[in-house]
Amino acid sequence: MYSRWFHEIEGDLRQEMKGLRWLLIRKEDLPQATSAWMFAELDGTLIGVDHRGSEFESGIHNRAIHLLLVDDSEGITGITKVVTEGKLEDHIW
Repeated sequence: MYSRWFHEIEGDLRQEMKGLRWLLIRKEDLPQATSAWMFAELDGTLIGVDHRGSEFESGIHNRAIHLLLVDDSEGITGITKVVTEGKLEDHIW
């Protein structure tokens, strides 16, 4: 299973995402990752977000996230899998 962290991608994002099963995103990278969410659905790439350390605010972007790692999962809906322990990589499928 091929995964890559968003913050490690240099160059053409769309080209780098081709062939990825998972694109993993840290919470601090979310403001720069909007284009990644758009392309992910088109290219069949799953999105995982490590959002520990601050409260996750649900929104329209929830439909683009397949795996979410948070401190507290209460009230989070619209995401395939929400977890509260381990590393993001421990939960990808």
